[in-house]
Amino acid sequence: MKAPLKILHLSASDSGGAYVFAENLIAASQAEGIIARHMVYTGQHENVRYTQFRLLDHLIKSGLHACEKLLQLFHERDKSVRFKFSLGHPGMPAFMLKRLCRDYDLIHLHWINKGFINIRHLQQLNKPIVWTCHDLWPVSGGCHLSEGCTHFKSQCGSCHFLKSPSDDDLSSSIFKTKAALYPHLNLSFVSPSHWMDKNIAESALGAGHAHQTIHNGIDTAIFTLQERSEIAGKCTIGFVAANLNDKNKALYRLIEAIDLLPDKSGFRLLLVGQQKAEFTFQIPVEYRIVSNVSDKSEMAALYKQMDVLVCTSGIETFPTTLMEAYCCGVKGLGFDVGGIGEIIGSMDGNCIAPYDVSALSKAIARIQTEGYDRAELAHKASGLFGMKRTALAYKELYLRLLDQK
Repeated sequence: MKAPLKILHLSASDSGGAYVFAENLIAASQAEGIIARHMVYTGQHENVRYTQFRLLDHLIKSGLHACEKLLQLFHERDKSVRFKFSLGHPGMPAFMLKRLCRDYDLIHLHWINKGFINIRHLQQLNKPIVWTCHDLWPVSGGCHLSEGCTHFKSQCGSCHFLKSPSDDDLSSSIFKTKAALYPHLNLSFVSPSHWMDKNIAESALGAGHAHQTIHNGIDTAIFTLQERSEIAGKCTIGFVAANLNDKNKALYRLIEAIDLLPDKSGFRLLLVGQQKAEFTFQIPVEYRIVSNVSDKSEMAALYKQMDVLVCTSGIETFPTTLMEAYCCGVKGLGFDVGGIGEIIGSMDGNCIAPYDVSALSKAIARIQTEGYDRAELAHKASGLFGMKRTALAYKELYLRLLDQK
């Protein structure tokens, strides 16, 4: 009998959709007989340690991240792009990374920045690597989302995130580092959406490697239809973002759509996430902010209160929140950008043209007046977005790569 697969998942932090997906995949993989472990660099669930002293560990990790951003400081356009761009170095020493990965057959990368992994050290692992592309960074010269730039398709340089763009700027240097490194890796890219896979296929760094789409999945045992009682007859609009002020998440577009509603008195707004700064707009309806969600069950209970979840992002790879909401029987609305259209299109096809806030407003109004069958929605979503299908597709990929080793 063959020994079970041993897969190590690596994540820089325990916040955001990449971490949530990795946790879901690990649980589903274990149910399929895979030995899977998640090593997390920072956050409440961190388990990557430099020393036995937690405070000293935090100082080392913070120092490495600060060093990266200090190096970047001399090049960045302004502070608004500071966390939209990463260098891929520094990171933990190579001997520590090798020791971390030593006992595993295959390494699965998720989001590895924040001073976690020096990308140059990947070559020393000498193991198959699967890299789930939660954003564009694996195939770019430093940006996580290109914001319309297509230089990653040929050669990064003249980067609009940098204050002195040129053919040989920082983005060009990072791009060349990856271009020199990747041919020496047994590397396979996986995209959560066909949109992202198209970007990988068209990129200069990704085109020469195996790549495929495996749609993300969610825990449908927790995100499932729940009984719901009406609250004062009002339609509750939901909006979820780790940072409610995030310009890409674009809460302001939802507020513009709400402003266009002919009768705003029949609506309320439920915002889930951290408000990091004062809003630059007035919210024209009753609203509530839930800033600290402790677990998935609490998040599912919040979806229960919503009549519609709205995603107004400028770009999204394959938003977990939309899948979760649908599985809870909540209608999703969003613009047809990135992987948003793949989720909404698979459910009912009613994705909204970018960034038509008037059409969004009308769609919200229709939900209030026409309603929908929550049970039917949840049933369809659970069949599409369950984690088992995702885990089996990854298992097939793991086995194929290890047979080729």
